[in-house]
Amino acid sequence: MNRLFTTLHRYRAYAPFLLRLAFGYELIDAAGHTALHPAEGIPGYAEWLQSLGFPFPILSAALSAYAEFLGAILIIIGLWTRWAAVILFINFSFALLLGHIAIGDTYKGAMPAINLWAMSIFLLLNGPGKPSVEEGL
Repeated sequence: MNRLFTTLHRYRAYAPFLLRLAFGYELIDAAGHTALHPAEGIPGYAEWLQSLGFPFPILSAALSAYAEFLGAILIIIGLWTRWAAVILFINFSFALLLGHIAIGDTYKGAMPAINLWAMSIFLLLNGPGKPSVEEGL
C-alpha cells in the first residue's frame, strides 16, 4: 500500500487541477448568465442584494458577478490564481456573512457558498498546481 501512495505522491501537483475545473464550472454556471447578460441579470441580482441591505446594490451586483465570472476563467486556466482566489474569498465572505447568515439560511442552502469560500482558501494557500499557465504543463 505504501508503494501505491508513493507512486500517487508524484502526481500531487496535478490534484488542484480537478478542483479548479469543478470550482470554475460552478462559478461560471452561477455567475455566467448575470455577467454575460447584464441587462437581464444584474437588476434582479441587485434587487435581491437591496432587500438584504447591501450598500450600492447595482454596483455590488455587478462587482460580484464579474468577480465570479472572471475569477472562474482565471482559475480554470491557472493564471493569477492566488489573486483570483483573494477576490473570490472576499466575495464569498460577504455572501456568507451578509447574505446567508443574515437571512438565517440553512447549512444546506449556504453550502454552495461555503464550498466556494473554502475552495478560495485552498487555492490561495496552494496555488494552481499543474497543468496551469502559472506552473506549466
